[in-house]
Amino acid sequence: MKKYAIVLCVLLIALVSLGACQPAQNSKWDPDSANPFDFDGNMVRPEAVIDGYDNDELWQSPNKVTVEYADTVVSIVRKSNAIYLFFKVRDNTPFRYVGSGAAEEVTHSDSVEFYFDAKLSRTAVPSAGDYQINLGRDSRTRICAGAGWIKWMAMYMFEVREGSVMDNEEEYYYVEAMLPLAQMGIGANDAIGMAFGQVDRSVDINNDLPGYFTWRGLTFEGVFADPQKPNTYVVLTADGNKLLTYQQYLDTLQTK
Repeated sequence: MKKYAIVLCVLLIALVSLGACQPAQNSKWDPDSANPFDFDGNMVRPEAVIDGYDNDELWQSPNKVTVEYADTVVSIVRKSNAIYLFFKVRDNTPFRYVGSGAAEEVTHSDSVEFYFDAKLSRTAVPSAGDYQINLGRDSRTRICAGAGWIKWMAMYMFEVREGSVMDNEEEYYYVEAMLPLAQMGIGANDAIGMAFGQVDRSVDINNDLPGYFTWRGLTFEGVFADPQKPNTYVVLTADGNKLLTYQQYLDTLQTK
């Protein structure tokens, strides 16, 4: 079943929790509207079936970018109104941490993470226009935005699939996601910053100790993209959907 993630995956939970959540403001969002997700560009018809399989035509695109980090291979396809990500994660220990419902249940369990610097402002710490999305192997989610990573109300589609023994995939799980660009204020021609992470919970004991899970991120062209430092993010271009270091991106601007 498709997941339409809204803060804690379910719209009802998000709406009940609004008192504790500070949604990132979108310039196209009408605060007087009864539906906070009803603004131009936020509702996007997906160009692939979001089912955890990468056999759609979208994933055969010549503009697909693929990068490896930790035990993960992530493919990225950017369209004019949405960004698509497909994660293939090698992890044969499907462990999870169950606590009080805090964010650590996601970030300290098997999960993937991705981050956007929507305006490519490259600030030293997370600020307005920065977004964090955690997708758990068990489909729990955590999404945040801005300074201090405040909880963010947003809509996107994703699906998690466990690898099958029949297809010799039992050591893997897969995550496919689609995010409308408008809700992050990203234009069709905007270059954006990105970072990635993977959490592997390696001990099947329900205790929130650091040694029970490992976090690893992306090092690209010798540069570590630190999720807590947007000025280290790699750059995803709109022109040709290329993944570059920031210096490489600046070099391309000089040649235009």
